[in-house]
Amino acid sequence: MMSRFDIFSASKQPFADGRETADCLRAARDQFGVMNLSYWFLGSSSDVPDRMSWFSTYDEGYVAVYLRDVTPLRDRAFQLCFRRLLPLDWAELRKADLSVESIHLIAERFGVGRHGVSIPIREPGVGDAMFSVNFDCEDHHWNELRSALANDVHLFAHYFHLRMKNVIAAQAATAAFDLSPREREVLQWAAEGKTAWETAQFLRVSESAVNLYASNAMTKLRAKTKTQAVAIAVRNGLLH
Repeated sequence: MMSRFDIFSASKQPFADGRETADCLRAARDQFGVMNLSYWFLGSSSDVPDRMSWFSTYDEGYVAVYLRDVTPLRDRAFQLCFRRLLPLDWAELRKADLSVESIHLIAERFGVGRHGVSIPIREPGVGDAMFSVNFDCEDHHWNELRSALANDVHLFAHYFHLRMKNVIAAQAATAAFDLSPREREVLQWAAEGKTAWETAQFLRVSESAVNLYASNAMTKLRAKTKTQAVAIAVRNGLLH
């Protein structure tokens, strides 16, 4: 059994790869005695995530559903979390935005506890990250449990972020959005202010085909709108 602070003992040693990152999260989850831990790295943009990386101990089924149906672009937790310096209580989040309740209900079906805290991590020149801890307890025990673990988890979140820098840098260096030539062309014309109809005329394809290429590009770039897809593509040097 690890001592309480063994999870910080290698804090000056960056993670070698994603596997070591995942192993550390699982060990810390067990050591803290919580349900789940989650780390999102969102890149340097406060409006459109440009280098999303997610490591968590959540059920793989929930991860798949979240990435398909929600993503940080639609999750109000990210918007509210980065408007503040202090951790965001999920109970507070549900009160601030009723739409969050549906996301939490889906999560609960995959064994995710109803209570949690999300910690914003902002590092100029590197990017934003969000670290979350998930609990399973009765509502009347929540404040006591949160207070007991708050300091250690908050500290661990920042140590974990420091160790992630090599992994983040490696992902950025090897990141290649798998856009087809047509998808790039459609986004290029959109970046120049052309409508789907105008783009269809330039490419000599149907307007529905242009919309399909745009939709595929949005999915690959994890963008909610075509405008966001263009912004991400430009930021990552995919367009001229």
